[in-house]
Amino acid sequence: MNRRSMKKQFKSDQLRTFLAVAQQRNFTRAAQMLHLTQAAVSMQIRQLELDVEAPLFVRNSRLLALTPAGETLRVYAERIQELHEQAWQALSCETYERSLRIGTPDAYASVILPAALRAFTSQFPDVRVEVVCLPTLELGRRLESGSLDLAVGTCCPQFPGPPIFSEELVWVGASSAANLAAQRPIPLALFEVGSAPRAHAVHALEATSIPYRCVYSSPDTMGVLACARAGNAIAAVPRQSVSGRLLIMGCEDGLPDLAPLEVTIANGRTPNGPEKRALMDLLTAPSICQLGSMTS
Repeated sequence: MNRRSMKKQFKSDQLRTFLAVAQQRNFTRAAQMLHLTQAAVSMQIRQLELDVEAPLFVRNSRLLALTPAGETLRVYAERIQELHEQAWQALSCETYERSLRIGTPDAYASVILPAALRAFTSQFPDVRVEVVCLPTLELGRRLESGSLDLAVGTCCPQFPGPPIFSEELVWVGASSAANLAAQRPIPLALFEVGSAPRAHAVHALEATSIPYRCVYSSPDTMGVLACARAGNAIAAVPRQSVSGRLLIMGCEDGLPDLAPLEVTIANGRTPNGPEKRALMDLLTAPSICQLGSMTS
C-alpha cells in the first residue's frame, strides 16, 4: 500500500461493512448485523480490496482473520467512523447551531424582556439567547453590521420602526439643585447627539425659547443619571429610570413639557428564521407592550 499514491476515497458504507466483518470474523454474521445479504457484504469487501490493491482478510480458516493491511485499515476505519459520528452529533445539536442575539438599552431590559424571554424559551428550549444592553444608537449600528438579530430601542432616524409602547420622558435634578431650572442658560446633562431623549429635550427648550448649555453628556441612562445626581445639571430621562435622591421637575419649575419616547423593535440584516419571528411576535404582543406602558 505504501508504493501507490491513492487518490480514491473510502466510502462510509464500505468502511462500516469492513468493520462489521472485522468484528464478527464472519460474513454471515456481519450481514445479519448490517441487515444486508451475505452476497452484498462479500461484494463490498471484494471492491474495497480492489481499491486498496491488497487483501484485507485471510480466508483459509473457519473464522476470518485480518491481514497486516486489514489491521492497518481497521485502525483508521475506527477513527473515521468515530469522527463521522461526532460530526453528526455536533451538527444535529441545536444549541450549537441555533442562537438569537437581541439588544436593548438597560432601562428596558428588566421591563419587557423577562416575560418575553420566558415565553420564548418555553417554545424554543434549545435556542441560546444572547442579550446585550447598549444605547439605542449603538444597537442600530450593530444591527446594521449583522452582529445583532433584533433590538429594542427608542425611535429615532438611526433606529426607525413602528412604536410598540410609549415611555414618559421627565426632567430630573438632584434634591439639592432645585434652583437650577431658574438659571439661564439651564445647565443640562444630555444623552449623546442623535439620540431621541436629547432631541426631545432640546426641541422642548428651543420651542419655548429657553436657553441651555450642555454640562455633561453620556450615551446611556446610567451615565446621564449620575451626572444629574452630581447636582450641577438637569436631565431629561425615562420616568421609570428615576430613583434615589432625584426630583422630578416640570411646569411648576418653569420647564416645558417633554414629548414621550416611542419604543420600537428593529430587525437586523440576519435571516428571519422561525425563532426570530417568534421573539418579534412576543415582544410586540399586547401583554408585553402593556408592561412597558405601565412603567410610564
